Amino acid sequence: MRATEKPPIFVIGTGRSGTTLMRLMLCAHPRIYISHEASFYVWDALYARGRNARDFLRYYVQTFSFRWLGIDPTDVLRSVDASCPRDKAHQAFTATMRLKAAQYNKPRWGDKTPSHTAYLRKIFADYPDARVIHMVRDPRGVVMSLSRMPWASDSLVANSLFCETARAQVEPFKDRVIEVKLEDLLAEPRATMQTVLDFVDEPWDDAVLNHSAHLPDTADMPPFEWLEGAARERSAPKARWQDLSALDIRLIEYLNRKGMKAYGYKRAVLDTEPSRVAMIGRFLQELPEALRFAFCYARLGWHIRRAEAFESPLAKRLLAALNPAALKFYPGEMPDPPALKPGWELSV
Repeated sequence: MRATEKPPIFVIGTGRSGTTLMRLMLCAHPRIYISHEASFYVWDALYARGRNARDFLRYYVQTFSFRWLGIDPTDVLRSVDASCPRDKAHQAFTATMRLKAAQYNKPRWGDKTPSHTAYLRKIFADYPDARVIHMVRDPRGVVMSLSRMPWASDSLVANSLFCETARAQVEPFKDRVIEVKLEDLLAEPRATMQTVLDFVDEPWDDAVLNHSAHLPDTADMPPFEWLEGAARERSAPKARWQDLSALDIRLIEYLNRKGMKAYGYKRAVLDTEPSRVAMIGRFLQELPEALRFAFCYARLGWHIRRAEAFESPLAKRLLAALNPAALKFYPGEMPDPPALKPGWELSV
């Protein structure tokens, strides 16, 4: 990192926890640019071990995550020579983020990738002074919202385990991250953002409270409807977890009991208390879909370990199969990322 450069900012959390809203509010600051899900450490974990950093980068620049960034791969690849060891690949991530921030004349760079919760040890090894913002939301709201996402699961069990896993991944690093509740960000945006800006060592700017007027540009992130909602306004989620059945509420609370306690969320007051037998029955009812999703997700992850698989019909089928129930909320196919530059080799 350059001597005059401040540490990078990472926004993490479960999907649907408010990471996009935090990212856009930070992007409204005149000094900060946070990229949309560069997912560098996710792809690094997927790619085969034993290959050098340049091999990995030739793979990474072909991923949909990189392609949505709108950066010339040549500019990134030239930042790492052919002999660069794999554990120095983050040098290219730094170059990528600097290039992206420079597109908006911002001196401070960072990234919003929710699933980087799994790679905090590597992130802090690569960037010891990194500023990590962990977005937190009531697990009941997260689980319900995830069930409507094409890339998540329709199973309350799978989504609850996803939440609990993310919480456990962040736990060892709690003294190095700042925890921000989505509910606090919505209820007290000025006080919450002041705390965040103090943490990342940037001065206050009122623009962060009016992020929709300071969006980077329309090509800054994929045109997914669930992302565009956060770009338009800062408001409470329209779908309420309180409208779930009493049985589903108690099941989510039980599966997320550690997170509920850690983040200070109280159990719901219900008119009718479900029996333990009913909860076990509901769990068993949800389990097959959770297992089907896990198998499909794992198969997709294994398939896209090779660059030539990114555009394959099987990859698209597996992606569409993750949560067919979400089609009623987001009908149609997800848009493809920008095409690769002509001449790029797909076999890496």
